Amino acid sequence: MIRIRKGFQGQRLALYPSYVESGMERPALQLHSIGAFPDAEFHYVERPFGCGEYVLIWCTAGEGWFSLKDGIKHPVTKSQFFVLPADTPHAYGSSEAAPWSIYWLHFRGSGASSVYERLHGLHTLETNVQVSRLSALFDEILIILEGHADADTVTYVDMLFPHLLSAFLYPNIWSGVHAANVGAANVSIVSKATHYMNEHLAEKLSLSDICTYLGYSESYFTRIFTKEVGYSPIAYLMHLKVERAQHLLINTPLKINQIAFMLGFDDPYYFSKFFSKITGSSPRLFRKIHRG
Repeated sequence: MIRIRKGFQGQRLALYPSYVESGMERPALQLHSIGAFPDAEFHYVERPFGCGEYVLIWCTAGEGWFSLKDGIKHPVTKSQFFVLPADTPHAYGSSEAAPWSIYWLHFRGSGASSVYERLHGLHTLETNVQVSRLSALFDEILIILEGHADADTVTYVDMLFPHLLSAFLYPNIWSGVHAANVGAANVSIVSKATHYMNEHLAEKLSLSDICTYLGYSESYFTRIFTKEVGYSPIAYLMHLKVERAQHLLINTPLKINQIAFMLGFDDPYYFSKFFSKITGSSPRLFRKIHRG
């Protein structure tokens, strides 16, 4: 049987930079490490003697399982999470039929045992929980720890980490608060994104470029944008380019190849083909009709 502990395509993981914390007072809940394993086929971890931290694993897709020292396997499905106790034998892994995607973290500190007392066993996040925002919190911490680490970085993570845990500890309160704000927040994200697209229509923007500017993960941003707009970000960007092209064709004497280059198309033929697909007519015919 194939068993893989880490090394999955698209995985992300980060260690808390403990080398920075010298002389700093640590909080009651301390993040040790954090990660995301998408489509973790053959994922398997076994620790016969446990580890020095508590482990939280949240399954966002697929299926898996976990077991403690009694060896009983507990199945885990999408939207479920569990916490493993420190210094206790355990094992967990992905289903062979439907490999799971997970966010995970290791934590410790004087308040860690209290968290485990409330969260031991298997739990399911209800549908009203703002899952996209929870994913964004994981991604935010990962982005921070993947970058430059200094005293301000670890202090920020120390303050943000309990907020992340609160989503698992008090899901009804947490989701209720965020449900009231998520609509306005989504509109703000979309507004910033579309403004950025309009300002860079002459460039070959990628989804990665847009998300880097906004500071969100590609998966989170795509979900939010598509839900609010009805198009994927890149499809919407291409429609913006076509709308700008229509304006230039009607109101300027620019040649079609000049307009193509102005909108980030290296190949005027490809531009014409794409324009025809979206509008139903070639750029030349569109200009003739609307300037006639």
